[in-house]
Parts: sequence; structure tokens; C-alpha cells
Amino acid sequence: MKKVLFLIPFLALGLFGCGNKKGVNVSETQKPRLMVIPSDQLLQKHGALIQENVNGKTIQVRDFSKYLLNDENSKFIIAAIQQIFIDYGFPCNDLEQTLKSINDQNMLDDIDGIQKDVKTMLLTSAKPDIIFELDYDLKSNFVKRGSVEKSITYSIKAIDAFSNKVVATIQQAEFGKDSKENSATKLMEMALATTGKDFSKQIDNYFGEIIELGRDITVRITIEGDVNLTMSDECLGGDTYTDYIIDYMKVNTVQGAYTMVRNTNTELYFTNVRIKTLNENGTQYSAYDFARALAKDLNKGCGVKSSNKTQGLGDALISIKGM
Repeated sequence: MKKVLFLIPFLALGLFGCGNKKGVNVSETQKPRLMVIPSDQLLQKHGALIQENVNGKTIQVRDFSKYLLNDENSKFIIAAIQQIFIDYGFPCNDLEQTLKSINDQNMLDDIDGIQKDVKTMLLTSAKPDIIFELDYDLKSNFVKRGSVEKSITYSIKAIDAFSNKVVATIQQAEFGKDSKENSATKLMEMALATTGKDFSKQIDNYFGEIIELGRDITVRITIEGDVNLTMSDECLGGDTYTDYIIDYMKVNTVQGAYTMVRNTNTELYFTNVRIKTLNENGTQYSAYDFARALAKDLNKGCGVKSSNKTQGLGDALISIKGM
């Protein structure tokens, strides 16, 4: 029986967008899909990040629903960020609207012995190309005659959802402190009016590069512990399993780009594996898709039984189960 660790709502977030797109003049197939999520610091500030001990390991449990309820400004700030980048032509997924649309489900449990947290599940469901990780602080300063002036200190990190690489960052301190504007939404909009255009160009440039050069993922192939088989054994045709897999990597990665960092009798581990970004029909190509194709080829070419246990967007995992 699966051990339920916590509950939180989720669904295929890709079914929900951010709203009507206005001012879009760039094909969405050329734009990365975005998703705004609160940073761990912001979750912790609002009591939505806790630590739990699971099987002797300390894990971070993120409760995005609790955060949206506890932070009265969250939906306005996130909506403001989304609208700015919708206007720049980026498709996106909306966290709040999706979480409202679904039922509570188990988000962290023992699935095939692999534990995954809510963030992994959200990203796997929504499949954004770029995460906007938001951290902000809205300050109120009392001035003469009892009036209040507000300012916003914020940072937004654009993170490749596949490789976790930070590709662009914007931040400002105490923006709007000399302004009469006190709306959190307006302050965010005003701040991004001065920084958002250059930020979006950096994201466009990065995404253009990965379309040309491929996505950067990791690939891990393991042999299950009770299987009487090693990577140095001969596969059908005379090659070892190791050589067969390496030959596959050479042919099926973009420009043969990969780095082998571990080669043992029970495991092969590759980093900086470049895979194509999109399928021919324009849909997203992920680590799961790469692992599925590799597992299928391995089963046929070497006569083994293997399982695609990939969970995240950018970490392919194949387990060889036997002959």
C-alpha cells in the first residue's frame, strides 16, 4: 500500500492558460511556455513550506494552495506578471486557476520506490519550459498626516524547468517608494514596465538556443538489484549493454552531445544530454519521451525487459528488470 504523506490539489495544468492573450505578434510555437510559482522563501514566509522526515531523509513539502490562501496579494502579483508576459506573446499556465479546478489528490507518495514532491508533480503536469520563481516583499511606510506609501522589493528568476538552470534574473528594491501608487498589482506592473522587455528578450534568446542546440537533460540507466545481469555482459549482436547504450546516445542526441559521468556494472549515468526541444507537430519533447524511445530500443535490440521510471521533466530514468 502506498504511504500517503500529504494531500494537495493538482491536474494537468497544461489544460489551463493564463487568460486572454492580447498584443501577441509572435508565434507561440516559437515562445517558451511560462509558469509563475512562489519561491521557497516566499512559501516559508507564509507557512507553506515545512520539513518532513521520510525514511531517514529530510524533504521539503511545498503547499502551494496554502500559500495562495495565506498571501492576500499573491494572486494579484502573479496575475500582473502573467499579463505583462502574455502581452509579450508568451503562453503560460496559471497556478491558482488550475488548483481551483481540481480535487485533492496524493502528491507525494511511494511510487515505484521513487518519491516526488508537489513541485515536481506540478511541473510534470503543466510542462512549462520556463519557471518564473517569484520572491517579493510589499512594504508600507507611514508618512505625514497618517498617509501610507507602499513599495515593492522583488526578484524573479527565470529557470529552465528541465535543467534547473537560471537563465535570467530581474530584481528591484523598494520600487515605487516615491510613487503615490499603493496597489500591489500596479506596483508590479510599473516595475515590469521598466525591466520586463529586456528580461523577455533574454528568455527568447535562451529558448532560441535550446531549439537549435536541444534541451539539456540527465539520463540514468540502472539494473535492478535482483537481476543477474551486468552492463559489461554481451547484448544481442556482440556489443556490451554499455556499448549499445552509448551508441544509441551518439545517434539520438542533438549533435551527439552528452557527458558520461558514471559507468559501473549496474549503472550508466549521463549529464548534459541534448535532446530535441519539440516534436514535428510542435508539441513538447521531454526526458520521458527520450527515455521511452531508449527503453523501447533497448528491449528490442538487447532482448531485455526495461521500465521507464522517469518522473521529472529533465531527468530520464530507465530500470532494466531482466531478460
